[in-house]
Amino acid sequence: MKKLLKWTSRVLIAIAGLLVSLALAIWIADPAVLRNMAFGPRMGDVVELERMQPQEAVPGVARADLPQAPADTIAPEGLEIAERYAARNNSVALLVWHRGALRYEKYWPGFGPDTRTNPNSGHKTVLGLLVGLAIEDGYIKSVDERASNWITEWRNDARKDITVKDLLQMSSGLEIPKFGRWTSTRITLGSDLPASVLGLQVDTPHGSEFQYSNANAQLLTLLVERASGKRYAQYLSERLWSRLGTGTASVWLDREGGMPRGFCCLFASARDWLRVGLLFLDRGRAGGEQIVPERWIDDMTTPAKTNPNYGYQVWLGSPPGRERTYNKFSPAKAFHSEPFAARDMIYVDGFGGQRVYVVPSLELVIVRTGEAKTDWDDAIVPNAIIRALRSAGGAQ
Repeated sequence: MKKLLKWTSRVLIAIAGLLVSLALAIWIADPAVLRNMAFGPRMGDVVELERMQPQEAVPGVARADLPQAPADTIAPEGLEIAERYAARNNSVALLVWHRGALRYEKYWPGFGPDTRTNPNSGHKTVLGLLVGLAIEDGYIKSVDERASNWITEWRNDARKDITVKDLLQMSSGLEIPKFGRWTSTRITLGSDLPASVLGLQVDTPHGSEFQYSNANAQLLTLLVERASGKRYAQYLSERLWSRLGTGTASVWLDREGGMPRGFCCLFASARDWLRVGLLFLDRGRAGGEQIVPERWIDDMTTPAKTNPNYGYQVWLGSPPGRERTYNKFSPAKAFHSEPFAARDMIYVDGFGGQRVYVVPSLELVIVRTGEAKTDWDDAIVPNAIIRALRSAGGAQ
């Protein structure tokens, strides 16, 4: 017994020593990673935004111009199904816009219209919109331009021919930072995002296959900053956010005065995300003006050759089967128990069920924010409401 206790204590001491050594190595490599592991965002939590520091404001100009009307175009049983499922998954908000009005708006206890949440990868779609505005402004000539025109670190190696379109469609061919490895962790939690993504090398020919990666979005964020000559938050506010009618949002920086995480973490309210959905529904118009060119909305929602269910930083339609995979290494998958009940579904996807579902043919936008759930079923909420529109005579 004494020998067993002695052996056990030695093993525990060895394990403790390894953990201390690992923590010390991480601290030396990038103290922000260890700090964010200990005090940063907790898995699944989308409301404790103060844990994600530092932040930079994205000024908005909130408008009180969202028409509201009774939910008389939606059969009650559809809303009941959607609300039950959202409640079971610890939601913050569930909003339904139909035929020119906000028909349903539900916040769970402790939350309200001013509650901001982390949309996770939902930020990518806003980034995609901003790339289109950078093209309209002449900072980028077209999506077919080489990204190395701005990411000059690529000009003399195999990455020089990667295009802006490749990055938008998640087909850059760059190596994928594997979940749990240092590069992926550094991108997610570190203090030098440019260095983290600029070190990635070519894995497959650009434009040859779809592999969803946060690095592609982060490289686009870097590209937009360099092309415009402005800080990302400033440019986003000037060209998009302050014109949508949204309130002030914020982005999570890698360090004070540093780079925002363009692949996640645009902290905004459910009503703000509704306005993003309405921008797609109204083909780039908001507040009586054309904010984003119609042709860019069309381009964003055109299926990529490498993935018919993906456009420019936005998801489209129903993938085959019941799982939607992101890349060949990611343990995360999205689930849907059945195909979408509308073929023209456009949706903003943030990890764990942060969603903006848009169905242009039905004049429908649905927003769900809340706890990130790895088993979120993409079919339940939109399909219940779509079928309720039909049964209530709400669909054309």
